[in-house]
Formats: sequence, structure tokens, C-alpha cells
Amino acid sequence: MIQRTKDQNLSYKAFTLIEMIIVLLIMGIMLVITAYFSGNQIQKVKDKTVKESILAEMQTRYSRNLWSSSFAWNMYNTMDISLRKDENKLDFTYNKTDGEALENSFTDNFKIKYIWVNYKAWEKPSEVDNITLKYSPYRISCDIWDKETNNNLVVVTNVNDSRDYCFEIKQKNCRLIEMSKEDCERLIKFDAKLKDD
Repeated sequence: MIQRTKDQNLSYKAFTLIEMIIVLLIMGIMLVITAYFSGNQIQKVKDKTVKESILAEMQTRYSRNLWSSSFAWNMYNTMDISLRKDENKLDFTYNKTDGEALENSFTDNFKIKYIWVNYKAWEKPSEVDNITLKYSPYRISCDIWDKETNNNLVVVTNVNDSRDYCFEIKQKNCRLIEMSKEDCERLIKFDAKLKDD
């Protein structure tokens, strides 16, 4: 009699096969959800890292130009930054005082999709294939050149083939500033609509 009661108690304490399958199924679903969101987060971090490296490179060059007229122990008169559509680099040219030029590039996992000059909200921007920013040492402003002098430009880059970022440069301060995500999306949609019309 005592033995029978022990056996009955043991059978109630064990998990059934169905309970174990349900637990494994729930754990599998949670693992899939976690892996999906982790993959998206990793991609977002990669995109943000490239975007931040572009901003940091431009800010470093801008700041150095404000406080110095030398690069790699060479004096220069102007620093030119060239942007070209469909390229993944920024070209820096330091025009030395003796007429020679020092060239330097910055590359990363981005591609310049659009370069728009004289951008004003809700007006058709003028698109160009390449543009040069001309900086003089110790000056806050710069000259923006394509076929004519312009007062601002917007550069749209695609990062890691996954996300677009828009940057604006105004002639009065010549710093690369990220546009808000909403303004960037609105500008790209507006330009696409204009091209369709």
C-alpha cells in the first residue's frame, strides 16, 4: 500500500511529453524573435557607425582648417573637398603655397546618391554630378562650386546598401550637418515625385 502511494506521487511530479514540447516551442519562438531583432539592431549600429565616421571626418578637417594652415607639415592656401555622385569617397586636396597639391581621400561603406545645390524646402533642387567645397584657413565660411557659386547643398548618401542619410552644408558655416530623418525622407520622395511628373 505504501509502495503504491509512492508510485502515484512520482507520476504526478514528472512532466508529460506535451508539456515539454510546448516549453521547447515557446523557447524556439523566443529565440527566433530575438535573433530577428538582434540582426536589425546590428545593421542599425553598422549604418550609424558609417554615418558617424563621415560626420567625424568632415568635422575633423573643418576644425583643423579653422585653427591651422598646415597639413602633414606643409603649408597650404586652400583645402578643396570634392564630392562625386556614385562614389564612396571624399577627396581632400591641399593646395600648397608653392603651387603643389597634397591629395588625400576618405572611404567607407557609403555611396553618394544625390548632390543637390541651392536646396530650399519644397522647391525643385538642382542636381549635380560633382561639386567642390573650397576652404581657406582660419575662415568659418567656404565657397561651394559647381558651374556657379551656390549658397548651400544637400548630399544624400546610401550607407551599407541599406539606409539613406541626408547631410546639408551651408556656405556661411560650411559644416556638414545631418538632416532629420523626416526631412530626408520628404526630400527624397519630393525629388522622386518631380522626376515622375
